[in-house]
Amino acid sequence: MNQSGTWFAIVNPRAGGGKGEADWPHIKSLLEKNGFDFNVRFTEHSCHAIELTASSIHQGYRNILVIGGDGTLNEAVNGIFLHDKETPATMRMGVISVGTGNDWQKMYSIPASYEGKVDALKTGRIFLQDVGKVEFSESGMRQSRYFVNAAGLGFDASVTLSTNELKRNGRKGSLLYMLCLLKTLLKYKSSLINISIDNLKYEGDILSITLGIGRYNGGGMMQVPNAIPDDGLFDITVIKDMTRSSVIRNISRLYNGTILGHPRIDGYQGKEISVSSVPPVTVEVDGESLGTSPFHFSMIPKGLRVVVGADFKGVEIGGR
Repeated sequence: MNQSGTWFAIVNPRAGGGKGEADWPHIKSLLEKNGFDFNVRFTEHSCHAIELTASSIHQGYRNILVIGGDGTLNEAVNGIFLHDKETPATMRMGVISVGTGNDWQKMYSIPASYEGKVDALKTGRIFLQDVGKVEFSESGMRQSRYFVNAAGLGFDASVTLSTNELKRNGRKGSLLYMLCLLKTLLKYKSSLINISIDNLKYEGDILSITLGIGRYNGGGMMQVPNAIPDDGLFDITVIKDMTRSSVIRNISRLYNGTILGHPRIDGYQGKEISVSSVPPVTVEVDGESLGTSPFHFSMIPKGLRVVVGADFKGVEIGGR
């Protein structure tokens, strides 16, 4: 079946605390009004978007439209990269964000309104962005996952795990991540971590590590403020062991882009990153909680074609 001109729309009804389901009729009407040819499937369980994406490619679709949050986007991307029928470069990915964080879209000048998002999709400005891959341990086995925005290790991953558990229990709201950050801070302890970044090696007591393709994570935080999504490099922010009071005093740095100005925080760039730790730490990618260390990160330069905002002109260091 040739579906090369048709969009395969994947709707996560639970995204944004139920906004995916509630707002779909309005989004559907906007797509129809603007002349989009599309077929739609709703996700029914975790990782379903991976299955749906892979199946749609087998059916001949080359345009994937995600109506969901960053996690749904991550699953769709993995469906593309785990499929052996087509190379990712032949695909086109569009996103209408309905999640709570929506950090991926912040890089690309995609409007906040659904009307603006559909207009951007119709304009069809294409950007080739980098894609990361992480190898990790889970249930005693080595596994891998692709990601398109950011990965967090240690403290950041623990906060995300706590946030995701609350979401599964029906909690929602823009302040959920911050609440979990403060609660996790009361009990989390730094780990002795060994990091290899290309030819650079580092060992020390580390609170948290963020690897960025995009600049935003955690609902608008800028932990990797200089990340450029098509330079073939991860931006890496390493937060050394800090007191709880110091973390709280510097929370504003997570949002205003000055995080690398703190004396206990270092910034690096690299293509290949390996991490081991005592005790083991967990990892999250694009807000999805995964397994434990050791980790190996690698980069696929300009590995995915995504639809961005019509006004997007690329990013430079120091830009927003």
